[in-house]
Amino acid sequence: MNKNLNTFTSMRNDRQLHLYLAWGCPFCHRILASLAITKLDDNISITWMENIKGEAGWKMYFIEDPLFNSDSLKAVYQQLEPTVEHRYSVPLLVDKKNNLLLSTSSPEIVRYVAKGFDDAFSVAYDLIPNKLIKDIDEMNQWLHDKINRAVYLVGFATQQSDYEYKLYELFKALDELEERLKKQLFLFGNQLTESDLYLLATLERFDNIYFCLFKCSLKRIADYPALFRYHNQLRGMESLASTYQPVLTKEHYFMSTMHVLGEARELNPSKIIPIDYYP
Repeated sequence: MNKNLNTFTSMRNDRQLHLYLAWGCPFCHRILASLAITKLDDNISITWMENIKGEAGWKMYFIEDPLFNSDSLKAVYQQLEPTVEHRYSVPLLVDKKNNLLLSTSSPEIVRYVAKGFDDAFSVAYDLIPNKLIKDIDEMNQWLHDKINRAVYLVGFATQQSDYEYKLYELFKALDELEERLKKQLFLFGNQLTESDLYLLATLERFDNIYFCLFKCSLKRIADYPALFRYHNQLRGMESLASTYQPVLTKEHYFMSTMHVLGEARELNPSKIIPIDYYP
């Protein structure tokens, strides 16, 4: 846990939580989904990034930045922690009352939400039942490595052999999930958990973004009966419907500059956004 977030747990009556998020980012999507399921979204404010990210990184409308009236996420980081080296990325959780950077870790923020902001609030739904905590932690890490991050490793590959290896590893993992979900509603039986929100964020982007832009092209999620059923079940939940904006997300991926290990890269130089296929 970030040391600031750890310290912050003792300041429950003297804090104003604020998030910097982007609709296109799947790691932000997890957080939005956890806020929606726990019904804690009214207890935190959000600043949204401009949808198309340029070479200079994330920008925002200055009127939406409550801390420094800045139009740059980099400037927010530098104001909060001027002596610390950061990747100027979303998500970013801050205490806007005390101008304190709390966390830049999506898993850490999701868990903080699932715990009711460290038990400051009761949650409408328990995403981390005690009996499943160890299994959820293991599944979250597996999903992050094999699915969530894996699509980016495929999409950012620059050598054919490296691309093919990472592509087949990704689809081995999807095959495993297909077999698991043939037998149950969610990743842990009938219980919706944090892990399902990790997977949802990638599934929402797979067929119309990762399949073509990132060349994750062996199969679509629609070609996996169990995964397709599971995906539709999650996206059909009323509380989760507002956590994803497909038009904005697609625009972000196809028109933004991507940053890979500090290097700006244009995956789609033409900026043409493909039309989705609906059978």
